[in-house]
Amino acid sequence: MRSTGLFAGIHLAGNALLLWLGYIWLGMGESRSGALVESLAMAVLLVCLTCWLYGASFAFFTERRVMAAFGTALRRLIPLVLAAIAVLIIYVLLERLAAAMDDPGFRLASWLTMKLRKPVKPATVQGIFHAFFWVVRWIVAPLLLLPIAPAIVSRGRRRRTWLYCLEAPVLLLIAVWVPLKLVAWVPHMKTFNGEMTSFVLRAAAAFLLFVSGWLVLAFVTAQAKSRNAIVRGRR
Repeated sequence: MRSTGLFAGIHLAGNALLLWLGYIWLGMGESRSGALVESLAMAVLLVCLTCWLYGASFAFFTERRVMAAFGTALRRLIPLVLAAIAVLIIYVLLERLAAAMDDPGFRLASWLTMKLRKPVKPATVQGIFHAFFWVVRWIVAPLLLLPIAPAIVSRGRRRRTWLYCLEAPVLLLIAVWVPLKLVAWVPHMKTFNGEMTSFVLRAAAAFLLFVSGWLVLAFVTAQAKSRNAIVRGRR
């Protein structure tokens, strides 16, 4: 429990550091060649630190040793970075594909209206397409992509149980989707001080929810592997 609390504190501080570095990176100029090189170097540093920190979260709940977890993630840093880039590319393609479905949705609605002899609203068809891609982004893709990082860190295949297939999407929604909605939500306030207070509280709650949700997700992933190992050992 002491090592878990220590790792949670390090993870919390590490995420705060990443946010601060990201804020600095967004403010860096790119008008000069030297500034562009500095911006690229900062971007590479951010990617490496992020992969190191989150790779260590999977390693920790397997090894239960803080320094060993960060050492393992550091040794696997290059594969983790490559996997993160591949996942980013997949999500960018999914986002663009989802955005490109508005026109096919409109054409499909017109075709259904002609064939069924009943009016079919384009917004309804487009909403179905968007719901499909939402499920792909938040349920299907995570179930396929999340085990990549633990497999890189632990160098082994990870068996996915039906319970984990239920837990992982829910925890991912709690860790990412809910905090994004919380930050994007703007309640009506009569004063500027009220708006700032609301934003600070919502941002702090979203940050804590994100960090805790991710750690629970890493823990559940490691525990699923441990339970499978125990069952195989008893057999």
